[in-house]
Amino acid sequence: MPPPLIVCVGETLWDVLPHGEFLGGAPLNVAAHLARLGTEARLVSRIGDDRRGRAALERIRALRLDTRLVQRDAALPTGTAEAVVDRAGAASYRFPAPAAWDALTAEPDAVAAARGGTVIFGTLAQRCAASAAAIGRLVEVAAWTVFDANLRAPHDDRDVALASLRRARFVKLNDDEVRVFARWLGTDATADALWPRLVAEFGTGSLCVTEGARGSRLWHGGDYVEQAAEPAVVVDTIGAGDAFLAMLLAELLRGSPAKAAMARAARLAAYVVAQAGATPDYDAASFRD
Repeated sequence: MPPPLIVCVGETLWDVLPHGEFLGGAPLNVAAHLARLGTEARLVSRIGDDRRGRAALERIRALRLDTRLVQRDAALPTGTAEAVVDRAGAASYRFPAPAAWDALTAEPDAVAAARGGTVIFGTLAQRCAASAAAIGRLVEVAAWTVFDANLRAPHDDRDVALASLRRARFVKLNDDEVRVFARWLGTDATADALWPRLVAEFGTGSLCVTEGARGSRLWHGGDYVEQAAEPAVVVDTIGAGDAFLAMLLAELLRGSPAKAAMARAARLAAYVVAQAGATPDYDAASFRD
């Protein structure tokens, strides 16, 4: 059977880097990679009726994504992330507010797309009550929910993040986020300590933790997989986690074993960090065995 429709909901924004502007936002990045990998995906987001918004629509179409669920805002600007990349290629961000994605609404077509499918959501687009309510509505009607935390200070609200855990079946965190959640929940700051707490308190079904150059780990369907990072010459790390998550979910939904899915996800993430921007071109077949 083909995989179910995946709805990626949240922010669409331009990453403003020293070497140019690149369209991004975790929901867009994940949706774009899913589409390239042959998985049916929809982006639910909101952009401004401005120059960046028009350019965003062109780029989204070029990524072969359906734009019908991308809302237009006549008053608020298209979002930006003012990114600074350090010598190791790691990025830090500032998110000017308000932006169009802060006014995201749960329109009927978006609710219909989410109903009975998979919804991927994070915390950043829940920084405002309107968009948080819209995301909650889509999550409510989904059959399977994926929480990609994407904690971004100063928008890393504890209550929002913990409420999101309660709504999620599959949780994806990086190693920094593991430490944050562990502090909030009063556990040791390790994925091994956090995992049973998530299961007991939040009913988490699966947990994926990415740890940069140390690799990644997955608890899923009774399996535990440790995956080494693939070697790469880092240009920037923007979007690497999004590519990893997209490949992992695409493979799991196809029925691939967890070990094979993790290996393919690591391979794609290594390619993305060696390129500029979050959604570089590639041949999906080259990342599969």
